[in-house]
Amino acid sequence: MKRLLSICLALLLLLSVLPPVTATETVSCLTVDSSLVIIGDSNTVFLKKNNPDIQAARIYARVSATIQEAVENYSYYADGYNYGICQLVNALDGSSFDTVIINMGTNNLGSSIPAYKSNYKKLLDRLYGKNPNAVIYCCKILPINPYNYGGPYYNAITLENVDKINAAVAEVQQEYAAQGYDARIMDLHTPFSNAYGVLLDRYDSGGGIHLTTSGYHYLNTVIQTALAQGDPNANHSWNSSTVLTAPSCGANGEKVYSCSVCGARKTEAIPATGAHSWDEGRQLRAPGCTEEGVYALSCTVCGSEIRWAIPALGHCWSFQQTLTEGETLHDYTGKFVCFRCWQSKEARLCASEVFTDMPEEDHWAHNAIDWLYFSGLTSGTTPTTFSPDGTLDRAQALTFLWALRGRPQVEAENPFTDVTEADYFCAPVLWAVAKGITYGTTPTTFSPTEPCLRAQIVTFLWAYAGSPEPAITENPFEDVSEADYFYKPVLWAVEKGVTYGVDETHFAPAQPCTRAQMAVFLHALVTALYG
Repeated sequence: MKRLLSICLALLLLLSVLPPVTATETVSCLTVDSSLVIIGDSNTVFLKKNNPDIQAARIYARVSATIQEAVENYSYYADGYNYGICQLVNALDGSSFDTVIINMGTNNLGSSIPAYKSNYKKLLDRLYGKNPNAVIYCCKILPINPYNYGGPYYNAITLENVDKINAAVAEVQQEYAAQGYDARIMDLHTPFSNAYGVLLDRYDSGGGIHLTTSGYHYLNTVIQTALAQGDPNANHSWNSSTVLTAPSCGANGEKVYSCSVCGARKTEAIPATGAHSWDEGRQLRAPGCTEEGVYALSCTVCGSEIRWAIPALGHCWSFQQTLTEGETLHDYTGKFVCFRCWQSKEARLCASEVFTDMPEEDHWAHNAIDWLYFSGLTSGTTPTTFSPDGTLDRAQALTFLWALRGRPQVEAENPFTDVTEADYFCAPVLWAVAKGITYGTTPTTFSPTEPCLRAQIVTFLWAYAGSPEPAITENPFEDVSEADYFYKPVLWAVEKGVTYGVDETHFAPAQPCTRAQMAVFLHALVTALYG
């Protein structure tokens, strides 16, 4: 009586335990076809019987001492552990298979664990011998309910033996997977058992071994769900993706999709953005006169680096001294020194040895620029350029005249708001005001950066020469009238050969003066004044 009471209490306890949910009874995502073979025990026969939708799968099982195929057009095969296993595989002769599900209990392969593993391996060897690329699922066997044993199952295996068999299945699967075969585990045990590993009552048909009709329907769902989850090409219903790893500029990200039917998952790469976040960069090697430099930028996200060459700077030649003399300036030779690398060279006295933008030797301004540079009146707009076609501004014009006068010091009050002591043209402008060469554009502004017009530069030169009265009275230019402030300066310039206009009848007084023209004006002025 006490024993019966204990059994009843145990049953009540088991009924109160909810099973873990590992699969959902849903429509499968996989269409089962003839490439699938299911090998198992009597439960496999009932699986087919209760699920006519498994139409093309080939199902083989041990039933009543025979090997039975549960589909049409196949006969029975004699039992016997080794012989029966071979016959199971031989039954597949003349057909192909890609996927095999093995769900064999101890009544199929032997009750001892060593015998079970040995026969299981023979079955796998035969299967992989036929198709080494097959996907074979080694199933953890269905649970049992020893508290409900009845009829012929009174001496069935224990819960402990079930656990040992499932452990043995896992060991065999791992061994073949380690050899490179596609051997996988399919868990048919957990979805049908409670927390204690006992077959759930709702799936127990009454003898503690076989399932109910709903149990076989659920078994079909579990198998097909497992197949679908292992097959990314199944007919899944993928939901919207979830980003696992965001892409960066140099690395792919990853997103995952889940099947809303079977729960299968697949991942996809998210292409790298390629949008680097570059830092401010750094100079790895400074350029020299003849050697390129190197500059680099680094991505602050992925560390990628790009480099490019900084062009060589070229020599910055500066005239140092005359070595030999000749009839013309080009016949002289002199020493030039690069103030960047201190290399020296001996060359003729031509400004083209210093300035890279010098006009050709037959150009009307070439000799005047030579004279301007070697007289020390200019060092160019940069160490290597003179900018002959550049517009002369008002500050530059007076600086040339101030240099021609010998760069005298001057102390005078500065009336201009746009001229400061820090400006390079401050002394030239104050000197020019003191000498009456200019009075600015207004009483308080000089406009140093405005273009110096041809009328203005000739007026500056005329004032520099002392504002003499021109000896000629005939005006050759149509665009110069006696009422113009530059009338006398223009006539004087024509008289002294400082200018001959832009053509025979035009002086172009409102045209900006270029630096090349200024060189010619100054050279002609010196020739006129000093011979």
